Amino acid sequence: MKSKHKYRWIYVLAGLLTSACTDGTFLHEYRDVDLWGWDGNDTIAFDLPVITASGEVEAIVGVRHTISYTYKDIVLLGTVERDGANVQTDTIRVSIYKANGTNEGDGFPYITTEQNAVTFPVDSGHTYRYTISHLAIHERTKGITGIGLRLKTKGK
Repeated sequence: MKSKHKYRWIYVLAGLLTSACTDGTFLHEYRDVDLWGWDGNDTIAFDLPVITASGEVEAIVGVRHTISYTYKDIVLLGTVERDGANVQTDTIRVSIYKANGTNEGDGFPYITTEQNAVTFPVDSGHTYRYTISHLAIHERTKGITGIGLRLKTKGK
């Protein structure tokens, strides 16, 4: 009976790994920013993997912060670059706190909040980059610890 269940964990692990990749996500990364102040001139850049098929990509932007970030939301500027040229720029408002003052996101001590940002077309044979900067009132935004990007193929 013992040998029958000896390799069961391998099958369970293989099943978990294959099911984890079925949502179409092909990039999910975070970049750290200076906790004491994300400078308004600092742009976070994500180079996309090689595009092998044309289609649409859905971008989800993540913001990691601490309780020292005291504003209800943060406004970001997301730009899609293709072969070094800007092709699409969008304003993204990420809600950090609910009306009652509780966090929109999860985690402690770093709270992560994600926001659907934009859908954009991609074509094979081109290089793409997605950049994010903030449009906050203050030049240095304190309490933000990281900015993330998750990209998925549209429809998955």
